[in-house]
Amino acid sequence: MDDNTSTPVTPHIKSACLWEGNLGDIYPPGGGSQQAKDVTDALESAGIPCCLVGVAALRYFGAGRISEAKQLSAASSVIQSQSTHDLCAPRVPYPERLFHTFPLFKLKGSPAWILLVPSSDCHFECTPSNFERSHKGLPYARLDIFAQSLLDTHDLIDLVDLVDGMDLSLEWGIENLQLDGSVDVAWAERKNEAIRASVPLTDSSFLLEVNTAPWGRREIWESIVGGKQSRIGPEISKEFWATRFRPKGDQDPRLPREKGAFESLEEFKYSGDPNNYDVVVVDWDQVAET
Repeated sequence: MDDNTSTPVTPHIKSACLWEGNLGDIYPPGGGSQQAKDVTDALESAGIPCCLVGVAALRYFGAGRISEAKQLSAASSVIQSQSTHDLCAPRVPYPERLFHTFPLFKLKGSPAWILLVPSSDCHFECTPSNFERSHKGLPYARLDIFAQSLLDTHDLIDLVDLVDGMDLSLEWGIENLQLDGSVDVAWAERKNEAIRASVPLTDSSFLLEVNTAPWGRREIWESIVGGKQSRIGPEISKEFWATRFRPKGDQDPRLPREKGAFESLEEFKYSGDPNNYDVVVVDWDQVAET
């Protein structure tokens, strides 16, 4: 795995756009899955392995696209060569993230974005053997690979969502993950160096850095999978729900779902609240279509 966490990519910005979107933007049909596939197909045709991670993957098992850091410039050029996207001005720095240093693109005429992120920032090798495909052909990080990366980087918010989304168990983790030892402290220290190099250093800039404590992986996993029921809110019945996302007896969320009981959630999924673009499935960093 490469160590190029600190490699910033600043391609020439042909046209800047607001993160919140533009007046008249229309959500792409199907949440943008076809447009996302067009992008990943273009990158793969150019010989650049890529897959969906972040909340997009959480929505699938629910972000970014990743490729090797040395290929970010090439990947950026591939997307810029498509007439469908504009290269955006960098995002503002966000705690524990380097997204403001990576190329961000907006689908023309739509509030949908794609962010190119190097594999070193995601803590796994961007190689096809680490991918799985949705039934629509979209590449995602394999479930075990994605879970291990979230565990090793101490990304507890996403790891909790993944556990609840897939209803993962203690036994699944023992069989599929490396639970011995601690999270990757060396990776966290390298990321903090990259964060410090990317922002003006102030009395409060340390708040952008990641935690470097050597948390035990097994303890983290046991705590998260053991708390699935406690995370179910009062609005749904624990008698019928295995997790806050999964009814008991529900099918694997990666499989195509028949329209029915959950169809009413579509309006919520495509909420246009600009403050929720990082947490609600409205852009390609978030949306995963199975």
